[in-house]
Amino acid sequence: MVEIFNIDYNEYVDIVGTAHFTGRSINDAYESIKSLKPKDVAIELDWRRFQHLNTACLNCPKSGSCKGLCEFTGAAEALGNVDANIWLIDMTEHEIRLRIRSRMTPFERARIGLQMHRGVDEDPIWLWEKGFKDRVINNSKREIEASRKLFPSVWQVLIDERNALMAAKLAWIGSKNLNEGKDSRILTFVGAAHVEGIKDLLMNPLLIKDQLRKFNLSFTEPILIRRVAIQWN
Repeated sequence: MVEIFNIDYNEYVDIVGTAHFTGRSINDAYESIKSLKPKDVAIELDWRRFQHLNTACLNCPKSGSCKGLCEFTGAAEALGNVDANIWLIDMTEHEIRLRIRSRMTPFERARIGLQMHRGVDEDPIWLWEKGFKDRVINNSKREIEASRKLFPSVWQVLIDERNALMAAKLAWIGSKNLNEGKDSRILTFVGAAHVEGIKDLLMNPLLIKDQLRKFNLSFTEPILIRRVAIQWN
């Protein structure tokens, strides 16, 4: 087990907040890879989702304009022919579903069929594509807080528990690099709603351990997908 140091891991992690499946987010992923040339890229996926998204794109005639392409597979694709580590840091979909089902209260179950009040009339995808990223994030924060009041258990799993697990895995990768004498930064792509919470946890690793205990989360090492450069003759 790699030791997680009591340091501010934000010094070793660059986090890019995204809006899934939008053209601007895919472009942000490409540009971040191009400008930073990272050796470590962490993405908000588990192995099953990563495999599904990548397999769906194989031999697809619409791969260049497909709406199913997301910034996570775009980031992996943008690495190209280089030596790099791709780390999968998210909770599995199976575990997410199990945790939501086990935590939902009768009150939440009674309201699950009701349409949740969004609190905003603006289209977040349109705003994101037009470059109003801050407005989308602020609207999202208000929406999350409103939804948290209606479905606190659901949002605890979707936001708080996943933040704790992803922060723990990022700290683990950072500690591994430091132990091996590497000074490389970890370029990380997560949904915009996770950025602030993960950064707060990375600033205080002791809080990460407290959150893992509080939510009864079992830490597992992030899944590594090694990208090896191929020398063409």
